[in-house]
Amino acid sequence: MALDAPQENEEIFKVDSFEILVNDDAKPYASSNVLDYINTVEGEGFILQPESGQCC
Repeated sequence: MALDAPQENEEIFKVDSFEILVNDDAKPYASSNVLDYINTVEGEGFILQPESGQCC
């Protein structure tokens, strides 16, 4: 998978062997959360969730 070049308001973070783009709006949430991939009956995809694994 390839992404476009980062925009002015995006920063590249390397997590393990993955590089992810985080924009300025998401940075406050990304610092205290972990990126996870879920596959549920509601759908699948990447989410940001608290390090404790609990949400809401």
